[in-house]
Amino acid sequence: MDDLALLRDTDVYLVDLVLRGLAPAGPRIVDVGSGGGRNLPWVVARGCDGVAGEPRPEGRIAVDERLAAHGRDPGRVQHVEASVEDADLPPGSADLVVSCAVLPIARDHEHFTRMLDATWRLVAPGGLLFARLASSVGIEDLVLPLGGGVHRLPDESDRYLVDERTLLDATERMGGTLVGPIKSTVVQRLRTMTTWVVARPPRD
Repeated sequence: MDDLALLRDTDVYLVDLVLRGLAPAGPRIVDVGSGGGRNLPWVVARGCDGVAGEPRPEGRIAVDERLAAHGRDPGRVQHVEASVEDADLPPGSADLVVSCAVLPIARDHEHFTRMLDATWRLVAPGGLLFARLASSVGIEDLVLPLGGGVHRLPDESDRYLVDERTLLDATERMGGTLVGPIKSTVVQRLRTMTTWVVARPPRD
């Protein structure tokens, strides 16, 4: 299986992080809300051991099938069938925690904070949190507040939205450090996806 096939489904900003040498050297990766596991074949191909956190049982089947289709051993990925806030994973168990389009499902501010704190606790000292979130950046005048941080987007979906201030405040509260600037991509003014990468200090 060639590298392009492995990269086809992988989040481009995650690939960029690794190619620029910014990803931690450790081999332990947790993908929270992994869904069908689109980021996992490339992770496993790099020699990493992965954990797929996905509450829906069909996620396990989808991940294993995707890995097998790419010629990768499904046994390299541990499955945890739970949401991140309910997952029984030890603190500091990952050098890299990947959270793609998971935090936007938060029901309100309190739920968002619980999800974020549960995700951050998995990051080992010296490790990174790589998150892709829905945000209001660039479409502030187009989103309809529904309460508790949830908004209706122009694409008619309802999502918990963040903005730059929210992420800067969260970075400070968690005691983390930004790895590069916060980046937002506006998708034809229908929605905005923001990339937020935070490093945990080598020793808290």
